[in-house]
Amino acid sequence: METPSERGGILIVRVWVEQDRPDGFRARIIRSVDGRDGPASAACEAEDVLTAVRAWLRDVLGAGG
Repeated sequence: METPSERGGILIVRVWVEQDRPDGFRARIIRSVDGRDGPASAACEAEDVLTAVRAWLRDVLGAGG
């Protein structure tokens, strides 16, 4: 019997408001998958934050996700 592999990850999205920004905020994104830290990134558009979340989720779920 094969032992199922466990995958996991951590995603931290820190957001703060900046009135002079076009979208009004900035975000710092910190990610980890299976204990390996990825590079931190920054975003100032909502779509960029959502893209980062989707990419991280694909990494955690692997090819089958």
